[in-house]
Amino acid sequence: MPEKTSLRVCGLARIFLVVFSVLVARMAFVQLVIGEDLAERCRDQRALALATMPVRGAIYDRNMRVLAGDFKKPAVVVFPGSVKSLESVAGMVAEVAGAPTGRVLSRLSSPAPFLVPAGILSSPAFAATSPAAPYTEALRDPGVVVVEQPVRYDPEGIGAHVIGYVDPSGRHGMSGVEALLDRYLSGEDEAKVAVFTDAKGAPLRGLGVRWLPGKPARAGVRLTIDRDIQALVEQVMDDTIKRGAVVVMDPRSGDVLAMASRPTFRPDDIATAMKDPASPLVNRALSAYPPGSVFKVVVAAAALEAGTASLRDTFHDAGYVDVGGVRFKCHSYEQGGHGDITFLDAMAYSCNTAFIATALRVGAPRLVDLAQRLGLGATTGIALPGEQAGVLPDARSMSLQDVANLAIGQGRITVTPLQVAVMMSAVANGGLVRRPRLVMEIVPSDPSASQMAARTIRPEDPVRVLSEDTCHQLVFMLETVTRWGTGTAAWVAEGGSCGKTGSAETGKVDGTGSPLAHAWFAGFAPLSEPRLVIVVFVEEGMSGGKTAAPVFARIANGALKLYPAAK
Repeated sequence: MPEKTSLRVCGLARIFLVVFSVLVARMAFVQLVIGEDLAERCRDQRALALATMPVRGAIYDRNMRVLAGDFKKPAVVVFPGSVKSLESVAGMVAEVAGAPTGRVLSRLSSPAPFLVPAGILSSPAFAATSPAAPYTEALRDPGVVVVEQPVRYDPEGIGAHVIGYVDPSGRHGMSGVEALLDRYLSGEDEAKVAVFTDAKGAPLRGLGVRWLPGKPARAGVRLTIDRDIQALVEQVMDDTIKRGAVVVMDPRSGDVLAMASRPTFRPDDIATAMKDPASPLVNRALSAYPPGSVFKVVVAAAALEAGTASLRDTFHDAGYVDVGGVRFKCHSYEQGGHGDITFLDAMAYSCNTAFIATALRVGAPRLVDLAQRLGLGATTGIALPGEQAGVLPDARSMSLQDVANLAIGQGRITVTPLQVAVMMSAVANGGLVRRPRLVMEIVPSDPSASQMAARTIRPEDPVRVLSEDTCHQLVFMLETVTRWGTGTAAWVAEGGSCGKTGSAETGKVDGTGSPLAHAWFAGFAPLSEPRLVIVVFVEEGMSGGKTAAPVFARIANGALKLYPAAK
């Protein structure tokens, strides 16, 4: 072969080799680097979005179990072109969606698939294999597909008042943690329920209905709530309390382990809750009410701290005491009073006469000052929207009658169940007031791609308000309440318990003209190294000892098993 021809062949070979190498490199790049993205683009060209949901960060409990953000509910996708039993499918959709049958039939005449969203159909409706299940024929139709539609909120509704809800757009929090930490939870993308169809509207084999998650939000949030304890509290409340609240705290850290209010609501159906005259959107754990005899804990603490009373001091109770021309009755009035009674037993039997006398000894300035330092009369710092500060009187303008009223938790004083939990935690942990903690950690959704590091919110340093000796005496006094006093129904057999009952006058009467009272029980367990403070409030529950104390015992017995000492 001539030399020139050989050179040309070699040159062409080099060119072909270079071109081939470039093609191989490009194919490798497409296959390995951008192949997935291109496949998604191709797929999305055939995708029809049936429902969208703005992406928000997840809300977790203390053990990283999801409270909001990743739940499933059954929904139905209808492919009109594949429907065989037009009448039965139209009847099902019309009934569950509340739409006229004619409009549904018109919708079925279009080839485009559509979604009957999660929550419209009840779960039993999807048991298509059961002969007795509703809509059995329609759900077995080849043009009907049952899917699991992702929803943000737990179908069981656990922690609704803590978690809160979002605005109608689904993008911004309006209450609870959703509002408090919206700057972390809100996202910019949308997740979609999408269906992949051919030109005739039939689902593509192997694709069908898919959930396209979208880009993650900035971060999720880890709370101090324990899902198991929260579920226990809500179950007990559903059994026993129509209107009221329960707060469970760890007095050692200030962690809020559970917070529930009744009536409750569904975060995915705020419209219904807004029309409910029972005001289910109100978080009663953060709302202020007269404390009644629960305030006697403050009176006893002030007297013991100041040395103006001892457990052995004796009072005479004739069933009433006159202060400045006003008669204040004890609940023992009809029986002629308690007679001679020690300060210790006055706590056990909640003697108004003894505590009014004690409060007059202590004086208004000391009482109000200690109440303030124990966290009453101001928001707790938990920062949830809607928290009320409550009310304390101005000591400078209080009359003797005002002091007498304050001694029994009446008059110009209101407190929230959360504030009472903070107060009782101070007694339980030896005199230290801790700010309640609800948020443990801000958790980046994608730590590898995020410029934001995980942020741990540590408990704040406590402030000493009471001496350890005063707290020891208070615990002894509160133990008599559950052992033989007004709160025996709150006794916990394993480890013991202590606390204080309260029946607070509301100023309202029932249909028979009898006064209505709120019921309280605030206490902690076990007696040695307490790890749970539990506050039970029952709106118009009448008797703290009969209504609220049994709820405390039931929650304490269950929660102590769920939250052992090792935690």
